[in-house]
Amino acid sequence: MKAHEYIDLVHARRDWIVRMEAALAPFDALLSPTVPLVPAPLAEVAPGAERDEAFFRINALLLRNPSVVNMLDGCALSLPCHAEGELPVGLMLWHAALHDDAVLAVALQVERELQATR
Repeated sequence: MKAHEYIDLVHARRDWIVRMEAALAPFDALLSPTVPLVPAPLAEVAPGAERDEAFFRINALLLRNPSVVNMLDGCALSLPCHAEGELPVGLMLWHAALHDDAVLAVALQVERELQATR
């Protein structure tokens, strides 16, 4: 990557962060799945050249949602929300940078509701 391309990318990211912070301002937190799928069996993604394609495909999916929050310099947490006996899944609560207190406060409320429904 050339220096001017990197600088353009940094500016574009900063602009995206500013636009997202404005869009998120009216909300205490946003909810999304932490990851878009349940965990793959280890045998499908264990080290080995024959499983590299599956590993990289699944890994990219697993990192997709949290990576967006990271790219925005946001804050997030994940609450387990699966039914007992099922594979684990998480509910991600997130917001822009420096909204940690709001995300934590909402998470406490959501956690109580999740526990009440179990």
